[in-house]
Amino acid sequence: MLERLKALDVICPQFAAVTAWVVRAGMLSHGTNTPLRLDPAVVVGTPGVGKTFYARKLAEALAVPSEVIAMNLMTDRGSTFSGLSPVWKASAPGKVAKMLIEGSHACPLIVIDEIEKASPINPNETPIQVLHSLLESENAACFLDEFVDLPIRADHIFWFATANSLDPLPPSIVDRLIVFQVETKEAEMVAIQQSIFHQANLRAGGAFAEPPPALFEATEGHNLRTLSRLWTIAMGFACEAGRRNLIDADIRGAEQILQGGKEGVKRPIGFIRSVSRSERAAE
Repeated sequence: MLERLKALDVICPQFAAVTAWVVRAGMLSHGTNTPLRLDPAVVVGTPGVGKTFYARKLAEALAVPSEVIAMNLMTDRGSTFSGLSPVWKASAPGKVAKMLIEGSHACPLIVIDEIEKASPINPNETPIQVLHSLLESENAACFLDEFVDLPIRADHIFWFATANSLDPLPPSIVDRLIVFQVETKEAEMVAIQQSIFHQANLRAGGAFAEPPPALFEATEGHNLRTLSRLWTIAMGFACEAGRRNLIDADIRGAEQILQGGKEGVKRPIGFIRSVSRSERAAE
């Protein structure tokens, strides 16, 4: 597990501080022969920096079941977490109870995606309230799902949240989270771009050759979410031309699709200004 965790730095170098924190917890667990414990954490960064992708890769490295809960889709007081009482027609256990009762691990990874974007119909019944208990280990040790109505040990769950900003969250929730600010450094982009290409190539059965460095330079103005789509579309152009190697025309064709077919210079999207390395060297 520790080796898998350390390998995350290759594909997600922008999350090195998060990975190092998890690795240290793993070393403590191994060295003391005690269960691995991770405090609830949140990674904060701009859209498209790869937060949810990293969370999924972290679950794979830990070899535990995972569930991504999109907070922006929650319109009630949190029944997704805590279940719904049997008095209601649509009653059912919450995801916390289901993962612990039906799963094989006491420590699944639950990702709260965009934790700051809850949009309850009744502002007085926000799903944030149930997190006060779940993110506090003492309370989570006897968590009560409304449907199951029996105390459940939920204090070993790994909670991992993502956010664009913590400003909308109450201080009482932020205080329960270890906060990691994540931004992509320019020096990390080559490794990140290669990782995204390899993921896309894996989905395509590994059919394509590694692009030359110039092609990675040509895509460096896009954020990670855009890149994950761009490579797949570019591969389609290459297949149409009967090739298994990507060329600049494939990238430009993919960009035109992602930009809605608009002609002109590629638009920089996200955290890096679209300036090539050769231009920077000339400066």
